[in-house]
Amino acid sequence: MMFGKRKRLLHEGEPAEAVVLDARIHGGHVGGGGTSPVWYELRLRVHYPDGTTADVPGRIGSDLHGAPVSAGVGDIIPVRYAADQRATVVIDEPALLARHEERRRSLAEAAVERAERELAGLPEIDTTQPPPSDEQLQKAHQAWRGAVARTKEAKAAHKSAEAAAAAGTATKGDVLRAFNTSVKRSAEEKSAREKYNALRKRRADWTPGDSGPDNMSGS
Repeated sequence: MMFGKRKRLLHEGEPAEAVVLDARIHGGHVGGGGTSPVWYELRLRVHYPDGTTADVPGRIGSDLHGAPVSAGVGDIIPVRYAADQRATVVIDEPALLARHEERRRSLAEAAVERAERELAGLPEIDTTQPPPSDEQLQKAHQAWRGAVARTKEAKAAHKSAEAAAAAGTATKGDVLRAFNTSVKRSAEEKSAREKYNALRKRRADWTPGDSGPDNMSGS
């Protein structure tokens, strides 16, 4: 595939994911002009958005410029394909590099956190569980925010009941019921906050999808 067509496909092609079925390394030879660029010749199984698949060739890098990252059998990599000729596929090297850098950063952060926890005498975090998804985090955050709002309403209702009782327009039973509701809402808020915090610690890079505050220490 010509360079111009590859570049256009990277910008205009449809995104998909592909599994590496076979990987062969080329280059890396030392000669009079130095070491030749290392690049990867791949066999890919592209998974299109409609659920269909196709086995196609691909490459990362070339004999003119080295591969920015490595690839091996079983890896999942981003690709772009032509909508009118789906077998025409290029590996999305910028997206692959960004994904690689994110994975490297996450591993580094996890290594630092393990060391910090070890020095603090804390148990290791269970890494067998996959990190929470954006949807899980957003739902947990919204649940906590909703619990915060209900807690504030319950506390305000309790104060109003106390003021009404002092004015003789409410009974002690009204105040007690408002107090019990306030205590219940506070417990619900604490539980929702702890669930959100537990997920957030496993995805420290995540930020809420709204403009509200993200106070993890409590309301």
